[in-house]
Amino acid sequence: MATRVLARKRTTNSETSEEFRAEVAKVAYELFQKRGESHGSDFDDWLRAEQIVRQRWQLR
Repeated sequence: MATRVLARKRTTNSETSEEFRAEVAKVAYELFQKRGESHGSDFDDWLRAEQIVRQRWQLR
């Protein structure tokens, strides 16, 4: 019986970092929208988004 091997694309650290940053930006914007798009909490949104994305990535 033949064994099938699936090749995974290797990612560089810069690709992974860019993917992480992009996902954090998306989540931070979603948090901003959920707060009614009121300004002044962008740093808090970013930090919370980083926590959310780190949790998601640990489940990968």
